[in-house]
Amino acid sequence: MSLYDRSYMRDNEPRENRNSRSIIWILIGINAALFLLFAPPGSPLFADLALKSLPESFRLWQLLTAGFLHSTFSHIFFNMWGLYLFGSLVLPHTGKNRFTWLYLVGVLSGNLIFLASAWRAPNVLLGASGAVCAFMMAAAMLEPDRRFVMIFMPFSPIKTSTLVICYTILEIFLQLSGSQSNVSHLAHLGGFIGGYIVVKIWFRNTVAWDPLRRFFRQYAAAPRPAPSAAPEGDAAGPVSPAELDALLDKISRDGINSLSAYELARLRRAREEMRGK
Repeated sequence: MSLYDRSYMRDNEPRENRNSRSIIWILIGINAALFLLFAPPGSPLFADLALKSLPESFRLWQLLTAGFLHSTFSHIFFNMWGLYLFGSLVLPHTGKNRFTWLYLVGVLSGNLIFLASAWRAPNVLLGASGAVCAFMMAAAMLEPDRRFVMIFMPFSPIKTSTLVICYTILEIFLQLSGSQSNVSHLAHLGGFIGGYIVVKIWFRNTVAWDPLRRFFRQYAAAPRPAPSAAPEGDAAGPVSPAELDALLDKISRDGINSLSAYELARLRRAREEMRGK
C-alpha cells in the first residue's frame, strides 16, 4: 500500500470534472475586462472601486472590488499567470464553488490586513495578489510535491511546499526592510493566512502538507484516553488491519510520541507479524 492509498491522503469530497477550468478563465476574464475598461486608473469608477485606507475615502465594497483591479499590464499579467498556474492544481480538489470562495477569501483577508495596518495612511491597494497567494498556499497544502522550474532561483526545480516557504520568508523580509514600498507585502501574507485557514476548515487533517502541524500538533485533535490499563497479555494477540490503520492514522496526525505504551506494544506486534510472513 502506497502513502496515497491511505484514507487520510485522499480527498473525500466529490470532485467536479478535473478537465473543466472554466471558473479559472471566468475570473481571468473578469479581471481582464475591468483592466481594459477602466485603465488607466484615472477614471472615477476605477478610483471608487480601489481600496483606500483613509476613513473618509473607504467604502465597504472596496474590500472586494479592489481584488479585481490592476494598474499596469505587468501587474495583471503576473497575477493572472499565478492564478492559472496554482489554480489549476487546486481546482480538482475544491470544485468550482469552493474555488470561487477561495479567491474571495484571499482577496478579503489580504485587503483586511492591509487596511488594519494602514487605516489612516494615504495608501491605495488594488490587485488579485491576495487571492493568488491564497491559491499558492492551497496548492502547497494539497499538492506539496509538485515541482516548478524557477528561472531566477539557484535551486530548481522546487517543490510547491518549499516555494511557499521561501516566498513567505521573502515577503516578511521585504515588509520589515521597507523595500518595494509600492507593494503591499502584508496583503500577500494575508492571502497566505486566508488560504491556510480555509483549506484547514475544508480538508482538516487530510491535507498532504500542513506548515503548522508540528507546532500545533497537540491541538489537532481532542485528547483521547490512553488504553494503558489494558492487561499486558493483550498486546501479544494478533493485530487486525483495522487496528493497524488506526495506529498509523494516529501517528500521521499526532506523531509517534502520542502513542501510549500499550499502542506501542501493539505496533511492535504488527511489525513482528509482517516480518514473519
